[in-house]
Amino acid sequence: MLTLTRFVTLGAALFFFEVAVITADTHLPQSDIIDGLQFQGQTGEHGKGEHHQDTITFKNGQFRSLDCEEWGFGPASYEYKKEGDAFHFSATLPSPDRGTLEWKGTITGDIAEADFRWRHERWYGNIDRRYWFKGKLKKTE
Repeated sequence: MLTLTRFVTLGAALFFFEVAVITADTHLPQSDIIDGLQFQGQTGEHGKGEHHQDTITFKNGQFRSLDCEEWGFGPASYEYKKEGDAFHFSATLPSPDRGTLEWKGTITGDIAEADFRWRHERWYGNIDRRYWFKGKLKKTE
């Protein structure tokens, strides 16, 4: 009987530990509130004057940058957290041969602003560059 009591107590303790760990993570992948949004705007490398057009989308739980897709960086799942009137999001876009793009941004109203970092480790020299994006919500028909 004492062994059964210890077993039940241990099982209950593990259950509550798992619940606490799961509920403590506020960055779980979600795709209900910002999913379907699309932003069109400008992007460029920090510290450089030139910039160009890009469109970012949140669709079916995936984040995409249309401009970055042309360079081989595919869509990836995103995470977000609501803080007041803003949504903070992040995603890491992979490329099979060009490294990763780490996006971190904020959506406030109909404006999305983000910084992203291109990292690519190579034997002949690593790449570590920072870029920015600022866009306005694109109305979908």
